[in-house]
Amino acid sequence: MIDGALTFLVDELTDYLRASYSTTEAKAVLSAHSSLDASPAAEILNKVIVTLVKLEPESTLRKVSADGMSTVSEFLRSNPAIKLNLLVLFAANFTDYTESLDFMTAVLTFFQGRNVFTPQNSPRLAPTFERLVLELVSTSCQDWRFLWGMLGAHHTLGAVYRLRMITAQESTPAIQAVPINR
Repeated sequence: MIDGALTFLVDELTDYLRASYSTTEAKAVLSAHSSLDASPAAEILNKVIVTLVKLEPESTLRKVSADGMSTVSEFLRSNPAIKLNLLVLFAANFTDYTESLDFMTAVLTFFQGRNVFTPQNSPRLAPTFERLVLELVSTSCQDWRFLWGMLGAHHTLGAVYRLRMITAQESTPAIQAVPINR
């Protein structure tokens, strides 16, 4: 679910950057900023790096119950779906600073023009996603300092977006029971 949403965004961004820069090379990559031993990841040089920074629950849409009847004689009860927001960092990791500025501008322009993705306007979006909505997050200098320290990486030009409405739901019911009839 999470990997599908982020991979989809990287693919869409890659197509946009390929068209914008007339290149065949994929300029966007889904990756951490450093490997487990804290060394910089080799595949991220001269790329726009897409990194999941944080998961947060969507608090505005809470479904209290996910109960239902499967047959007249059987009652299904499952926990409500979890609605998640993902904080995603898009960072331009280029050796040339002006190239970083150029690619960061392209990222911002892309998501300004297309911040809502649905199966209707994005055919390769998995039908399990009703819609994906991106919004730019305002980050303070202190937030940036903490973020780059947490990632174990040096500051790179970037922007954080909130990817809204990822749903996590177990497909099998938690409890099967027979309803009580009077």
